[in-house]
Amino acid sequence: MICPSCGKEYNERMTCCISCGADLVPCEQETEQTVFEPLIPEESYKAVSAAAGNEAGFVREMSGHSAVPDIPEDDTRGEIPVPVSAVKPRVSLSGAARFTGSLAASVLMLAFILIFSAASAVRLATSEVRIARFAESLDVMNLPAADTAIPTEGYGVAEDATVQEAIYVMSGGTGLSREDIRTIYETSTIQSFITAQLTEYAQFVRSGKIPEKLTADKLKSVFSENLGVIDNALGKPLSQHDINLAFSEIESVQPMLDRLSPASLEELLGSGGITALRLLSSMPILIGAAAMAAAMLPLLRAINRKNTDMLRWGGGAALAGGAAVSAAVFLFTVQSAPVGDKLFRSIAKCAADVISPDMYRIGGVLAVLGAVMLIWAGTLRKAQSAGEKIGGTV
Repeated sequence: MICPSCGKEYNERMTCCISCGADLVPCEQETEQTVFEPLIPEESYKAVSAAAGNEAGFVREMSGHSAVPDIPEDDTRGEIPVPVSAVKPRVSLSGAARFTGSLAASVLMLAFILIFSAASAVRLATSEVRIARFAESLDVMNLPAADTAIPTEGYGVAEDATVQEAIYVMSGGTGLSREDIRTIYETSTIQSFITAQLTEYAQFVRSGKIPEKLTADKLKSVFSENLGVIDNALGKPLSQHDINLAFSEIESVQPMLDRLSPASLEELLGSGGITALRLLSSMPILIGAAAMAAAMLPLLRAINRKNTDMLRWGGGAALAGGAAVSAAVFLFTVQSAPVGDKLFRSIAKCAADVISPDMYRIGGVLAVLGAVMLIWAGTLRKAQSAGEKIGGTV
């Protein structure tokens, strides 16, 4: 049997072709004018032949078209020239504006921190507790006698003599030693009297309340209160002649006492100096400066829109403020104030020594706060960078 379609031969038991499904016929009928069509059409065969020719290096040309375009000899085969224009870097206006705003906000924050520190220093120096500590720490016996209210004329006292040395020279013949003079000062009510006078002047600086005028009569009363202490140091009571002599010397220092009046203090500090100190030491300025310094942090957050930049700028301002406060306190405690009056330099240095522990605490807190903010900003930046790397690899 044979398939009339594909020409496959089978045995006599088969009735249909397993390839094309056509009915099988006997071999004798197939020979009668049976034409087998090729499985691959002639057109497809020609197309395949043409493709094979192209792979072998032959190109079929079509009428009206060139098989291969003409390429100039100086052109590089396979390369297409692309014009390249130089790209000029451009500065981001938004970035520059953020930097300028952040710099201005951090400078304002530093300024408010310094104002707060200065106001704290004035209030500490004029508080009653610090004034009492100042009176205890101030060594009156070691102050220059020429700048105090002690009348040294006519006694042959040296120009650079201290108060203790001047009193020792002036009390010659009484039997008082230098140690006795210091003992009288430390055990008498002179220190409490000085503390009370300084407290009144501190209230004058804070509130403008004018203190009572310091007169020779007040000094006479202090001298009379301590006659027992003087008698114990001498080993015998003072005679009335010695007391009258001491009173006459006290009365002669009234012009020197007038120099310690509030008017003289205003003249020393300038017309607006007392007003500036009074305004600086007020509670509204103290609280307002602290509030404005803290308000710069949300402003920095609004400008940069990032917590890292806010912490970086704010931490830098706080750290700089703490360093500036600590450095200023160190300079005032190590060396005297840069003024010509030796008495005022000694008093200013003693006042700086009294308030320096509190000011060092303020500077230290500011420095630690700034350092913590900077470390926090660095931690957040590292965490953001790590998150971006993980997101890029996913």
